Amino acid sequence: MLDANTFSNNNVINYIGKHFVPLKINAEDKYGSALFEEFKGTGYPMLIFFDTYHNELERFYGYYPPDEFQDKLEKILKGENTFPDLLAKYQMGDQSSETMFSLANKYFDRGNDSLASKLYSQIIIHKNVSYNMFHQSKLSLGVIALNNDNLLLEEYINEFPESHLLKDAVNYLLRYFNQHDLNKEELNYYNHYVEKFSNDPWFLNQFAWRMTELNTNLDLALIKINLSLSLIDSDDQNKALVYDTQAEIFWKIGQIDNAIIAINKSIKIDPNNEYYKNQKNKFLETI
Repeated sequence: MLDANTFSNNNVINYIGKHFVPLKINAEDKYGSALFEEFKGTGYPMLIFFDTYHNELERFYGYYPPDEFQDKLEKILKGENTFPDLLAKYQMGDQSSETMFSLANKYFDRGNDSLASKLYSQIIIHKNVSYNMFHQSKLSLGVIALNNDNLLLEEYINEFPESHLLKDAVNYLLRYFNQHDLNKEELNYYNHYVEKFSNDPWFLNQFAWRMTELNTNLDLALIKINLSLSLIDSDDQNKALVYDTQAEIFWKIGQIDNAIIAINKSIKIDPNNEYYKNQKNKFLETI
């Protein structure tokens, strides 16, 4: 999406060309994966900005549309809210919850867990902490603890079941269970939260696809993926992903004709997607 919408935007292209030296690296080849590990990346796409002395100024992850992306570039050039800016404020005695929270997030993004934890721990007891900063800090402390196989995140989920970040916390924990092959724990969480998040089509799709991978709860997975499809706008291009999940469930339960019908809907939405075509061939080979 960055390539298609942001890096192809003329304003962004001109602004980068004037003020930055861009370099795009595949983080999954030999050279790129070593760099990704060196800089403790946590997700794709990862964008890191350096000054002329190779000091890291800023990093962020994910997609930003052109206007938001250029706004971030302008702030980096001005030195606003960058890591050096926040660190200098903190070292000069600014211990406001806002400055500490922003700096903690920078440490968190850099994989510096110890300093991030120190700041987050101060924030949650700060007398002027906002509701959002408190919960973001508690969540981040739980995520950091997962690196040491500490399920502090479960305590947060149980203590704050109405948190606006509950779904984020649950997804982090589900990912942890998945990565550590804790299938029983993972299934328990999915079975509980698939009902609580039943109005979220993407969580339903996530649940249904994971059930196909574990080859369990397929009848329930089919119910939930049908519900997911009913919740998504008809013109949403991402609906192809959900039809693909539906097709996989049909295939798993032996309804090959329905699987082909479903994957054809994915192909109709995204006709150039080779994965969907390969899925259809996989289904046809089992007839």
